[in-house]
Amino acid sequence: MSIHRPKRVSFRSNGRDASASESSKEANAPEWAQAVEGKGPKDFRPYAVNTTFAQGELVKHAKFGDGIVVAVEPGKIEVLFESGPRKLAHGVG
Repeated sequence: MSIHRPKRVSFRSNGRDASASESSKEANAPEWAQAVEGKGPKDFRPYAVNTTFAQGELVKHAKFGDGIVVAVEPGKIEVLFESGPRKLAHGVG
């Protein structure tokens, strides 16, 4: 046995966690695709924390890509991306 062998760590407790997230991605894909269908790059506003967004606006995020604002809360928005929904800060600053 070597002293230099790294320990193997698994963060998943069971296979159900992975399949649940995959099925939610599949469920969101048609809704997302329909929302961004036929939209050009100029239709999407670049995301920035200090920018305020309204429900239904199209957003371009550097990491998550193109999305649509589905809910607005004070200081937060929920954006539906191809990979699934994300809560992001907005109007801060």
